[in-house]
Amino acid sequence: MIQKETSSLHCSGGILADDQGLGKTISMIALILMERPPSSKPQSDDVKKEESETLNLEDDDEVFKLDGMKPNAYHSTDMSNYNELNKMNCLGKAKGRPAGKTLVVCPTSVLKQWNETLHNIVIGEDNFSVLVYHGSNRTKDPYELAKANVVLTTYSIVSAEVPKQPLVDGEDDEKREAEGNGVALMGLSSSKKRKYPPGVAGPLANVEWFRVVLDEAQIIKNHRTRVARACWGLHAKRRWCLSGTPIQNDIDDLYSYFRFLRYDPYAVHESFLSTLKLPICRNPAKGYRKLQAVLKTIMLRRTKGTLLDGKPIIDLPPRLVEHMKVDFTSEQRDFYSRLEFDSRAQFKRYADAGTVKQNYVNILSMLLRLRQACDHPLLVSGLDSGSMWRSSIEMAKKLPRDKKISLLSCLEASVAICHICNDPPEDAVVSVCGHVFCKQCICEHLTGDDNHCPAMDCKVQLHVASVFSKTILNSCISYKPVNALECSEWSPCDSSKIKATLEILQSVAVGEKALVFSQWTKMLDLLETYLHNSSIQYRRLDGTMSIVARDKAVKDFNTLPEVTVMIMSLKAASLGLDLFAACNVVLLEPWWNPTTEDQAIDRAHRIGQTRPVKVWQLTVKDTVEDRILALQQKKREMAASAYGEDETGSRETRLTVEDLQYLLG
Repeated sequence: MIQKETSSLHCSGGILADDQGLGKTISMIALILMERPPSSKPQSDDVKKEESETLNLEDDDEVFKLDGMKPNAYHSTDMSNYNELNKMNCLGKAKGRPAGKTLVVCPTSVLKQWNETLHNIVIGEDNFSVLVYHGSNRTKDPYELAKANVVLTTYSIVSAEVPKQPLVDGEDDEKREAEGNGVALMGLSSSKKRKYPPGVAGPLANVEWFRVVLDEAQIIKNHRTRVARACWGLHAKRRWCLSGTPIQNDIDDLYSYFRFLRYDPYAVHESFLSTLKLPICRNPAKGYRKLQAVLKTIMLRRTKGTLLDGKPIIDLPPRLVEHMKVDFTSEQRDFYSRLEFDSRAQFKRYADAGTVKQNYVNILSMLLRLRQACDHPLLVSGLDSGSMWRSSIEMAKKLPRDKKISLLSCLEASVAICHICNDPPEDAVVSVCGHVFCKQCICEHLTGDDNHCPAMDCKVQLHVASVFSKTILNSCISYKPVNALECSEWSPCDSSKIKATLEILQSVAVGEKALVFSQWTKMLDLLETYLHNSSIQYRRLDGTMSIVARDKAVKDFNTLPEVTVMIMSLKAASLGLDLFAACNVVLLEPWWNPTTEDQAIDRAHRIGQTRPVKVWQLTVKDTVEDRILALQQKKREMAASAYGEDETGSRETRLTVEDLQYLLG
C-alpha cells in the first residue's frame, strides 16, 4: 500500500479490494500510522481569518472540464498537459485551505465501528487524535478538521458539503432527472435550497487533505449520482477506495473509482469506454484480460482462498452453504400460481405491444410481488404492518388529487431509480418532492441526522409522512380505504419459510448464535410474531432504527449469552458489522446481486471467527427464486472474469429484457 501511495506511475493510492472480513480497516489504519503527512507550521488566528475563504469548487478541478473533449485527445502523445493540469488540481489550488491529514468516508452504520477500532489500535500513540464529523452540531471550521489525525464522516455529509463535479459528458442531468422521475409533471424545480448553496463548499471541501479513504466504496459505483460526484470533488494528495465487491453490476462500476483516484487516462469517460468497455463487448475473453492488466496496477486484492508460501493467508474455519428448498402449502401454491399467471399475461401484453422497455419498472414491480409471495402472501398486499406509515396515509389523503396522480406517475416512470442506492427501486416509494426510493433506503436515511431529500440538489425536508407507496396513492385516488386491500384470510403462520426458519433456529446448538436476513421489514415483523411467543431471545436491526438503537442491538447480541438470534434487513445490516459471535446465518430470500448476500454472510465469517459458519439459503421450489439463483451465477462469473479469478469471459448482467422474460418464466 505504501508503494501504491508513493509511486507516481499511475496514481497516489488505489483500490483495496480484499474479501469481506479480511481486515481492510486494519490495513488502512496501519498505513495511516506508517505514512503520515509532513507536519505543517501552526498559523496565527490573523492568518487563519485572512486566508479562510469560500471556494467555488464548480470552477476548481479544471482538469475534469476536459471531459468534453473528443476521445482521441487522450490518445495523443501529448498527455503532459493533462497530467500537469491534474497536478495543479491536486497541489496548486490550496490557497485558503488548511492542510488536513486523513479523511475517512464511510456508511453511517459503520461510523462508530471505525471510531472504536481506531481508538483501540492507537492507544498509547502520543498526539494522535480522531474526530467524528457527524451530527447537527458538528464544527463549521475547516481548521478544526485539519487538526485531527483522522476525521471520520459519512457519505451523506460529503454529499451535502462538497459541490458536485462536472458531468462526464456534459449531459444536463438535472433535466434528465426531472423528466425521469416526474418532477416536471408537478411543476417542481429540481434545484432546491441546499444547506450550502451550489458552488459553495462546506468545511470538508475547504481542507486540502493528505489522504481520503472511501470505505465501502461501491456506494459511489454509479458515476451519475450526487454522492459519487461529491466524492470526486474532495481535495487530496492520496486516495483509496476500500471495497470487497468493487464490481457489483457491470464493468461501468469501475469508472467512478478511476475518476476519484485520478487514474489517467481511465479517469476520462470517453477513454474508459473506448479502451476498456468496448473491447470487452467485442471480445470478452481478450477484453477481460486487458482489464485484468489495468486493475493489477491499481488494485490490491486478497481472497480467503489466497495462498502465501503454499498456505492460506488466513486460517478461517470453513463456510458451509446449504441451499434449502422448501415447499409451499397448497394454499400458498394456489396464491402464487394465480399471481404468476397474471404477471406472465401482463408481460405478454407489453411484449405484443412492443412496450417492454417503457414498462420496465412495472415489470420489476410484478417480479417483486412474485418474490414476496414466496415469503408470505401478506407481503403482496402492499401494506406495512408497522405504525410508522400510518401518518403517510393521513398525509396522502390531504394532498390535491392532481398531486397524488403526479406522484403516482413518478413511481410508474420507466426510468425511475432509487436516488440513494441508484438501483431499480425495491418496494418503491415516492417523496412529496417527486423522487423515488427503495423503502428500506429512505427509511434508513430518515433515521439519520440529515432529513433533507437525498436526491441531487433537492433540499426539501422529508419525514415518514411525506413518503408514499403506490398502494397508498392508489387507495387515496380511488377513495378506497387502504385496509380494504389487506389479505385478511392469511395469518403469519401461513408461511413455509417462517416454519423452516423456526426449525433451523430451534436446532442451533446450545451456546451458538444465528443471524437471520430478510429484504423486507414486513417479513421480519411476521417472524417476530413467532419469536415473541418462543423461548428464543433475539434482537432486531433494520433501517428504521436510530444509530443508538442499532448500536445497542449489536452490543446486546455480541455480549449477552442469552440473546441468540439477530433478525436483520439485508440492506441495513449487510455492511461493516462485526457479528462473529454468530456461526449460523439464514437468508430468507435470494437477492439479485450475490455480492450483497456474501457481504451479509461475512458479518459472521470473518477474522475473529473460530467455528465453522453454517449458511442456509431458503428458496421455494418451482418459483421465480430458482431463476434468480441462475442470474446470480452470471453475475459471479462476470466479476470473477474482471478480477482474473477464473478463465472465462462473460457478459454484463444488468436485468435485460431477456432477463425479465426469463425471470417471469
